[in-house]
Amino acid sequence: MWIILSFLTAVCEALKDGLCKKSLQQYDVFTISWAWKVFSLPFIIPLIFFVPIPEVIPREFWVALLTGGGLNILATLLYIRAISLSDLSITLPLLSFTPVFLLITSPIMVGDIPAPLGFAGVFLIFLGSYILGIKDRTTIFSPLQAIVKEPGARLMLMVALIWSVAANIDKIGVMATTPFFWAVCVQSFIALGLTIVLFINRSSMKGRFRTGTGMLLLMGFFTGAGFVFQMTAISIGLVPYVIAIKRMSIVLGVLIGGLYFMEKDLKTRLGAAFIMVAGVFLIAFS
Repeated sequence: MWIILSFLTAVCEALKDGLCKKSLQQYDVFTISWAWKVFSLPFIIPLIFFVPIPEVIPREFWVALLTGGGLNILATLLYIRAISLSDLSITLPLLSFTPVFLLITSPIMVGDIPAPLGFAGVFLIFLGSYILGIKDRTTIFSPLQAIVKEPGARLMLMVALIWSVAANIDKIGVMATTPFFWAVCVQSFIALGLTIVLFINRSSMKGRFRTGTGMLLLMGFFTGAGFVFQMTAISIGLVPYVIAIKRMSIVLGVLIGGLYFMEKDLKTRLGAAFIMVAGVFLIAFS
């Protein structure tokens, strides 16, 4: 059952990414970032009624909420900006760098020491990213140069780095309270922060919800549903395995980019995405 739930999480993630990309044809980055989080709250907040609320909330919870929530607000804005600048098949696979950065941030922040098998996963992720950047074969460095020159890729690498820090902060928040309580609080904090950002930049809004609101609601539904699937899967399965299967959303996202948005060179990008996902699996199972 947890395997099915984990795969449903990946499907929801990929569909959310495709809807974000499609919505950018009508709305600006701030609106999409806001809708991504806020429209998922109706599916997330009810969870608070099914979990105990801690009688005492320690100080580290509030520190984690402020820092982790702030980082996720920044990552959300950069994420939407990245997929607005570059193809999904280029940007989404670079999220596989998050576990690479976690090999560095986790030992420092929460004392999680990676196993040797995790470093093999790092190599596969690097290899996949190298293949992903191939646009010409003029020099051995051309793939790396292509990744560096792609604006969306640079932003998504920043997102991967931010999420590698935020993931450790999530662990601190969970340890200070409970997983579901932390999730509801941090998602609500992020939604509130993005609401403020949207209000400040309201003059730049494009679309202004005249049409296409249904697409935003659908995006929120898949975000919320994916979150519920993931939390349920984690409650009955091992967390590393659940997250590893969730990363299949990268491959599904590349397929959506090629089949729906007609992004070019799908075969090469899909092969690179599979290599990077294999690296994620090695890190998760190490």
